[in-house]
Amino acid sequence: MNLFSSNYIPLAHRLRPTSFDDVVGQAKVIHDLKKFSKPVSLLMYGPPGSGKTTLAYLLAQQWKLPTRFLSAISSGVKEVREVFAEAEKIGTIILFLDEIHRFSSAQQDSLLESVETGKIILIGATTENPGFRINRPLLSRMQIFKLGALDKTDLEIVLNKALEKEGEGRKFSKGATDLLIFSSGNDARKLLTNLEAVFSLFPELSEISESDISDFLDNRIVAYDKDRENHYDLISAFIKSMRGSDPDATLLYMVYMLEGGEDPLFIARRMVVFASEDVGNASVHALPLAMATLQAVEKIGMPEAEIPLAQTATFLASCPKSNASYIALRKTQEFVRSHVKTMNIPNHLRNAPTFLHKKEGASLGYKYPHDYPGGFVDESYFPNEFQEENLQFYFPSEQGMDRNLKNQLLSLWKSTGKKNYG
Repeated sequence: MNLFSSNYIPLAHRLRPTSFDDVVGQAKVIHDLKKFSKPVSLLMYGPPGSGKTTLAYLLAQQWKLPTRFLSAISSGVKEVREVFAEAEKIGTIILFLDEIHRFSSAQQDSLLESVETGKIILIGATTENPGFRINRPLLSRMQIFKLGALDKTDLEIVLNKALEKEGEGRKFSKGATDLLIFSSGNDARKLLTNLEAVFSLFPELSEISESDISDFLDNRIVAYDKDRENHYDLISAFIKSMRGSDPDATLLYMVYMLEGGEDPLFIARRMVVFASEDVGNASVHALPLAMATLQAVEKIGMPEAEIPLAQTATFLASCPKSNASYIALRKTQEFVRSHVKTMNIPNHLRNAPTFLHKKEGASLGYKYPHDYPGGFVDESYFPNEFQEENLQFYFPSEQGMDRNLKNQLLSLWKSTGKKNYG
């Protein structure tokens, strides 16, 4: 085939399944879609190359309605309104809108009436979680289907079908097959695109070796889009690995993000939050180290910044954990929002900057803790409204330095009976 002819069709499109039975993977989604005897508006979301466009083609074929395919990357309200106008003349039209999450909120709103009235049957496709990027009114008018990433077995089937139909007798070694599949990042379209490039680069070879694929993939980039859901999933896994005290998994996720082009400052900022929320007072070194790392990343940049990032990530993953201060914050917030309208500060805690304040009794009766043994005095520091309630929000854990704080508070307050740190 002449790759430069005007009617060239990419391999991924030439091999697009023509029936649901030919689709690889997504068995549950296909089972549910085949139940719709009548057209319905729906939204399919999932990773690239998982079959969203293919399923849209097959649904259009099943429902036997005129279909128009648009991409939100290159189309806008003007093109959508042209489809609306055409539907007014010929009846209901299926509108497949790829990358629908790229439509603004206002652009998405422009679809509502036509979807509501059935003027168009909207099939949206997105790589984003629709809860983040699709308007709720539009979601309420559509059926939602989540497509999973294809696994290695699925991709082997796709590759073997492609070789059978268009391989022209070429053979791939097992190492070449495994490497080509690995490089696809679970994306069937990318797999077939790479395969077609290999066909073009090595037209005379009857057998493709692993080294041939390695040469082709020498400059490949990690399949990571920092603007999509993958970004949120990876940073979530990174945080949860640190929280779970697994420095190795922590490093794996961090390096993958950095290799994929993630902003190192984003990772550093997340570690600052983690140091306070999840390590807290169990290790008072965590927050200063995380802040120092953030400053280091800002000052020196990549690639050298990866070194302090790795140091801090492994430290945070390895050190003792306590979320006691974080939990205390949330409990206090809940209490204030539910029970506190105003605060009447006791006189002995008020500031007395002038003689008039002193005359009114401000700070009168305040007991200066340093004047007492151990630097502690049995005193109430709560507003007048809560003097009798013995409120307590902070409960230090038994982890790391948190235990020292707990024992200190226990030794001070135990005799008063006002707080329970035991």
